[in-house]
Amino acid sequence: MRSLLAVAVSLLMLGVMPASATTYTGSLTYTAPLPPGSDDGIYVIGIPGQWPDYDVSMSWTVTDEDPYDTTYLWKYTYTFDLEYSDTWGAISHIIIEGSEGIGSGDIIGTTGALVDSVGYQAVNYGFEDMPEDMWGINFDPPTADDYFTMTWSFWSNRMPVWGDFYARCGGGPGGDEINKAYNYNNDGLGTELGFLDPNGLDNVLDDIDPTDPPSDGSIDYHILRPDSYIPEPGAMGLIVFAGLMAVRRRR
Repeated sequence: MRSLLAVAVSLLMLGVMPASATTYTGSLTYTAPLPPGSDDGIYVIGIPGQWPDYDVSMSWTVTDEDPYDTTYLWKYTYTFDLEYSDTWGAISHIIIEGSEGIGSGDIIGTTGALVDSVGYQAVNYGFEDMPEDMWGINFDPPTADDYFTMTWSFWSNRMPVWGDFYARCGGGPGGDEINKAYNYNNDGLGTELGFLDPNGLDNVLDDIDPTDPPSDGSIDYHILRPDSYIPEPGAMGLIVFAGLMAVRRRR
């Protein structure tokens, strides 16, 4: 038995032991018309006849089944879909929340979108009605074409936790009036869940996301998004080795 444990630890430290793949999926929806109901997980506001009058959905898949390399293990795939399609109101950009300090070096291999910026995203022109400032990744459609559905992927060295998103259109016939959508629900009984700004100050990040472990579905109308750094492969081997040695000493 001891020899088998030693072989297992050696293989793990060399990074050649097979690991079981992990995949999480979930989605949030808004079903027209206004106002959002208790089953809606997306808050939609904007131009009459555009986003608020059509169904809107945000779905995601997060997996380590197809790593980019030994550092960027987690692949994040999102789809933001508007059943609405017209000559106005196409997607302008979508922000996926990230943890404090996230930067361009924390994502790689983006497909289906352009990365506009990675870092601190402030409420200002272009992010009107975003509940508050946040750290995150700002994605644009991949071309200048009008997109009413966008699916994009990227790999990250940060593991999944619960967080928020914010999407908006590029303007329309209403001038400064635009369409916006983000994860939020008010059950009508005074309980607000999702992307919040408890103290009403944009630049004070007091929105509290769920600390539940990642899972399928959604927790309190949040999405899965990148957050903490994952351990280096060698560090994982040392952790397992230390645990096995502790068990051996107790025996």
